[in-house]
Amino acid sequence: MENVIDLINLRTMRSQAVVSTYVRSQGLSPPEVAALERIADEAHDRPILDIGVGGGRTVQPLLAISADYLGIDYSEQMIVASRTRFPGVRFEHADARDLSNMADGSIFLAVFSCNGLGMVHHSDRLRILREVYRVLQPGGAFLFSTHNQNCRDHVAGFRFPDFEPSHNPARILVRTARFIGQTLIRSCNRLRFSKYDVRTPEYSMINDVCHHYGTMLYYIALDNQRRQLESAGFRQDAEGFDLAGRDIRDDTTDSSITLLARK
Repeated sequence: MENVIDLINLRTMRSQAVVSTYVRSQGLSPPEVAALERIADEAHDRPILDIGVGGGRTVQPLLAISADYLGIDYSEQMIVASRTRFPGVRFEHADARDLSNMADGSIFLAVFSCNGLGMVHHSDRLRILREVYRVLQPGGAFLFSTHNQNCRDHVAGFRFPDFEPSHNPARILVRTARFIGQTLIRSCNRLRFSKYDVRTPEYSMINDVCHHYGTMLYYIALDNQRRQLESAGFRQDAEGFDLAGRDIRDDTTDSSITLLARK
């Protein structure tokens, strides 16, 4: 199963269309801003590891905290895009499941944004948590986001692409053609990949609508995510933030949760 998840997700993350989408992304989300505000002063001028850097959306905000920065991604195409966008910044093609080229306790702040931690199978996710814990300095922090098992997306049925009406006949023609094309892509991907869905009380791995159902993504509730972190060695009660950037203690129905865990 692990190999299947990698084949599906890496194929999507290497596609030029998806890379271009991530390159166009800019700015931090409200929960990312809130979480970084909690740790920025402590992380000032200390080593930062940006995991799953993608097209570079998080590069400038993290460089503003510390010039001791390294961005990594398991998609070579994403690394090429980030290097092109930010010449002179350190980027490496690397997989978070194996950070053996990094010394124990060499990083103060590790960041894995955009639900990137959810693109690997359950056993690999636990491996990443252990690897991040290993490379963090005592008192260091791991800031990441994850899909929420208690949200509507987790149980949603097939979703058609958005369609914006227009009074312009030419625009209607183009938009209709795009809608039909994207619907066919979504239908084919859903048919091919949904058979790999896994749903358990602890977590789910499902064929998510992201990138036209071209991915398999991990969903977990807040309490279970905190337990995973504790099992990997992190302190109890990692801080949680909803999509508005508000603190959450017990639960939320938002589609994504951002956490700040301490070593």
